[in-house]
Amino acid sequence: MSHMLPLSANAIALRDALQAQRNWQDIYRVLIQAAKQQPVLAAELCNEAHRVQGCEAKVWLHVRGTSTALHYDFASESRMVSALTYAALLPLQNQSAHFATHFDVEQWLKDCNLIKHLAPSRSNGLYQIIRRARHSAARFC
Repeated sequence: MSHMLPLSANAIALRDALQAQRNWQDIYRVLIQAAKQQPVLAAELCNEAHRVQGCEAKVWLHVRGTSTALHYDFASESRMVSALTYAALLPLQNQSAHFATHFDVEQWLKDCNLIKHLAPSRSNGLYQIIRRARHSAARFC
């Protein structure tokens, strides 16, 4: 897979850890553990303006930064959705808005061995989060 900018060490480490797992239970454990690194979204940002529509579990996403370095803050009422969101957005953290709008997150999720383990409703919700992240990043371009 080719990327416009190098991936962060954290993104590479997560991808490698997920690729090394042989079953969903181990992937789940790695995801949940990794997602604990994500700072908690401020409670005042868990509102309708930041809510991602189209997800079964409530998800809130706040994008901040500049055109050269964006940061994605998020929260969900579901630990699994938080973990998947963490995995999907990790390569975008501190990258440019241009990178974020052009990065192939779907391929990234395949590279991390996640797509084949997701039920259609969960993958649809995750794609809604990705769409919202791209749309938010485009505002910084």
